Amino acid sequence: MFRKLLVLALVIVALHILAVLTLGTSPAGSLIGNLLQVAACALAAGMSFAASRRASGLCRPFWLFVGCGLAIWGVANLGWMYYETVLQAEPPAGSVVRFLFGTQSIFFALAVFLNPDKDSSNLDPESVLDFMQIGIVFFFIYIGFYYLPAHHLDARSAFEREIWVEAGENTALLVLALIQVARARVKHVRKLYSGFALYLLIFTVSACGASYVQLVRDLPAGTWFDLAWTLPLLGAALWAARWQPPKTAPQAIPRLRPKGFSDLVLTNATLALAPLIVLLQVAELGTEWRTVRFTLLGVSILCYAARLGITQYRQNKTEDTLQRHNRAMDSAVNGIAIVDAKGQHSYANAAFAQMMGHETAESIVGRPWRDIYAPQDVTRVEQEIRESLRRSGKWHGPMNIHRPDGTVLPVEMAVTALPDGGVVCVSRDMTAKRDAENARAQAEAKYRMLVEQVAAISYIAELGMHGEWLYVSPQVETMFGFSAEEWLTDSRAWTRHVHPEDHKIVEAAEEASQRGERFQAEYRVVRKDGRVIWVSDTAVVVEGSDAHPLMEGIIVDITERKQLETQLQQARRMEAIGRLAGGIAHDFNNLLTIIKGYTELALKRPRVSPELQADVERIEDASERASTLVRQLLAFSRRQVLQPKLIDLNSIVLGLDKLLRRLMDEDVQMSTVPGKNIGTIKADPAQMEQVIMNLVVNARDAMPNGGQLTVETANVDLDAAYASDHATVKPGRYVMLAVSDTGTGMSPDTVAHIFEPFYTTKESGRGTGLGLSTVYGIVKQSGGYIWVYSEPGRGSSFKVYLPRVEQAPEELPAIKRASGDQKGSETILLVEDQPQVRELARMALSEKGYTVLVTSNSEEAENVCVRHGAEIHLLLTDLIMPGITGRELAKRLTARHPKMRVLYMSGYTFGITTQTGTQSGLLEDGVAFLQKPFTPSALSEKVREVLDRSVVAIKS
Repeated sequence: MFRKLLVLALVIVALHILAVLTLGTSPAGSLIGNLLQVAACALAAGMSFAASRRASGLCRPFWLFVGCGLAIWGVANLGWMYYETVLQAEPPAGSVVRFLFGTQSIFFALAVFLNPDKDSSNLDPESVLDFMQIGIVFFFIYIGFYYLPAHHLDARSAFEREIWVEAGENTALLVLALIQVARARVKHVRKLYSGFALYLLIFTVSACGASYVQLVRDLPAGTWFDLAWTLPLLGAALWAARWQPPKTAPQAIPRLRPKGFSDLVLTNATLALAPLIVLLQVAELGTEWRTVRFTLLGVSILCYAARLGITQYRQNKTEDTLQRHNRAMDSAVNGIAIVDAKGQHSYANAAFAQMMGHETAESIVGRPWRDIYAPQDVTRVEQEIRESLRRSGKWHGPMNIHRPDGTVLPVEMAVTALPDGGVVCVSRDMTAKRDAENARAQAEAKYRMLVEQVAAISYIAELGMHGEWLYVSPQVETMFGFSAEEWLTDSRAWTRHVHPEDHKIVEAAEEASQRGERFQAEYRVVRKDGRVIWVSDTAVVVEGSDAHPLMEGIIVDITERKQLETQLQQARRMEAIGRLAGGIAHDFNNLLTIIKGYTELALKRPRVSPELQADVERIEDASERASTLVRQLLAFSRRQVLQPKLIDLNSIVLGLDKLLRRLMDEDVQMSTVPGKNIGTIKADPAQMEQVIMNLVVNARDAMPNGGQLTVETANVDLDAAYASDHATVKPGRYVMLAVSDTGTGMSPDTVAHIFEPFYTTKESGRGTGLGLSTVYGIVKQSGGYIWVYSEPGRGSSFKVYLPRVEQAPEELPAIKRASGDQKGSETILLVEDQPQVRELARMALSEKGYTVLVTSNSEEAENVCVRHGAEIHLLLTDLIMPGITGRELAKRLTARHPKMRVLYMSGYTFGITTQTGTQSGLLEDGVAFLQKPFTPSALSEKVREVLDRSVVAIKS
């Protein structure tokens, strides 16, 4: 806009110069020159009115009055152009045209007399009365100094007098504008009146000077001097177009004290000046103006009286308002102080004095601010405050106030610049706020430390399966493998990390939370690295912002607990299966004893046909295989008889090495790594051999395409941490036997069932599923533990832990077998509740020459013992019978007859107790036992062996 106006102004100047050069002082030149002046005046008036619309406060009426003055001058110039170009004469002295030229000064005077202390766009009654006074004064100046004298002068003298009157009025306005510059306390008002003063100076000098030269030289219009009016008017247009209102409206600062008596006298004297001027003007007028002069004099006096009354009323009202303001500031909680342009305190309230450590506010007023503030208070912020006041007029920030008594007060201070160069300081005591913030910060720090240190994920999330997570604690990276940022970025799809089989669990918990109930669920989560863990998720529904419900909860890793639960469940399941298998084996062993016994007797009968002998041998072979299965079931159920010895596990492993290597396929590489100085274990050597054999064969079968098989031993110490991860393990010192392979491996589901009887992953016909079950039972019955680690495609590792003892290993005696043809003549008391087994045992022993006293229960046995006790050499009794057990019967009979030997027989070892009274199946030294099923030959051999040994007392 400004650039376009500048181009237009240059075009007007160029046209003016062209008209002077081409047309000169001709009527056409005079007409064009006047038209260009009117155009320049119209531009100036239009830009002034536009500035008035942009302005606010005092600037709006200022530009309005200036625009009206310029518009009046343009209208007057049109009249002058009419006289000069049409009538070929100057306007007469009393014409309206000359009166209009004088009216311009009235509007300029109104603009100059605006009160700069009242930065308002509304004209109050005082201003209206002042403007009426100004209009009356300038009217009388025009009448008295030009209009009346012009009637008694010739045209040249009248024009000269008009020039001097105009120059005087403009000079007076210039002086008044400069006074306003000095009075104004707001920067943009000073700048406004400075520009107006410059315009008045240029216009007065150029226009009055040009008019005087034209008068002296008697020059017509159309000369270079016509530019003396055009150029100032174009300058006024550019000034008005470029002017912009202030970006921030200045704040009105109330006076802290009312005007005193001297101020009131000065104000009243100023108000009385206008009626005095009017009175002087009236006194010089002739009698022909009597009505006009006394009417205007009366109006002036009335304006003065009304102005005086309004001023007095406003003065009283201002005093009351200021007193209320002062009382309000004095009673304010915040400290308020005003520092004047000289750096001294002109006001301070009680709160400020108390903050600064002074007893009263009066002790602060009048003192420089450097005497009140301690040097360390402002050293840090003084430069910052000055720079902020220079840029924006405001500063706000915290600071510490050092009081004279040495205490330090934290405050929040706001400093605002005043128009007169001073500042207002408002201080607020921040002690309570800082204490509260410190307490809150400490609480937040403790809460954050608790949230971020506890081994659980804390979160805040929206309800629903696809609700957004608003917060998640850093533990999410430790537990799930995702950083907090990664998790929150994709939080709406969080359920994709939940195991697919557990989605129903989460959905049910989410539905409960939708009803306002607590969210509780245990489900599996797939970590970032693919590992699956169990978590327990607990949350409550709380009200969020705008009554939007949210869930706040914690997620705990319960993988270890789930593993322990699985281990305990597996242990209970194995125990239950073991009891079932033991009960079946006991009854089945009685049947097998009958089958094997009568099969052997049948084969010994004379004159048996070859066909019949072949059939009986097949029956014997099948019964032997059935006996093997029963022994495996007994081993799994921990119901077999163990004869523990102090052994070196390395000797067992190395003793089997050659045999085991013969069992390996060509593409299986077997290595044996015995540990150094391994400890002694107490176990049945034969059963340990069976454990090693079964584990090695199982590992071989797991590598159909070949691989590496490793058998190793070592000393290990299982601590409490290991025991906490393995439910049934007790911390202590152990000897470890490990059998590892690089075969196909097993899934977690397979591992969970691997020790159950008849469970196998082999194809049909390649196994009974009792190999690992036997291993499990032998290890458990020996007081040890077995654990397996396996992954599909990465092989398996079975680790057996057997308790380590301090004794040295003993040498294992060679097995001596008695001849099956040995006979005897001793008396044997047979106690067996099964008739078929009882009859078979009687027949087998009678054939060997023994005297057999047969009974079916313990009561009969005791009665027989009463009659034949001294004759009885051996008590052969079943362990499990109606009434009292065989163990209790042996106690009673040997108590009466200490030389009586005892041989137990049973399908399993329930009922055989150790010296400590526990039922473990571990035979104590001297206790004779015959495992069912047995053959007649085995029975006679065991009976002969017991009778040939020395008597061993049965210990309770």
